[in-house]
Amino acid sequence: MIHDLRLRLQHDAATGLLRAAWRKGQPLSAFQSALEWLMEFSQEHQVTRWLIDMQSLPPLGNAEQTWITEHWFTAITATPVRQLALVLPSEMHNYLVATAPVHDPRLVPPFELNFFTDAASAFGWLMESEPTGEQIWQEWPPDHSEPDPRLA
Repeated sequence: MIHDLRLRLQHDAATGLLRAAWRKGQPLSAFQSALEWLMEFSQEHQVTRWLIDMQSLPPLGNAEQTWITEHWFTAITATPVRQLALVLPSEMHNYLVATAPVHDPRLVPPFELNFFTDAASAFGWLMESEPTGEQIWQEWPPDHSEPDPRLA
């Protein structure tokens, strides 16, 4: 398991999967460095599948939106990522920010990109042909920044 204060992470080298979810309460100032770290990790470990859960991400500002379009989309093409599953937030602002780049004709990702409303569907799309998918799904660490609903 990989430990990061900004993100909940899971990596499976055999399938090329990297799963990440923003930890609740993490500042937006960590957004850019977190995505840069994910790209570096993907390059070093030959990650071909990304599952990014945006549901706990605070509202993105203009600086983050610009950085995504002008830097991130270009930089991710240098990684081995071939499939990207984005779990969209229900919050409308970040939903629009996340989906806006697909409407920009200058940005043509060299990978498959799909949007989902839940992590299970995104995971299913990425791992549908993997016999170890169920085991990998079960290995996802709990988010300890959230109160346990069983204790409420």
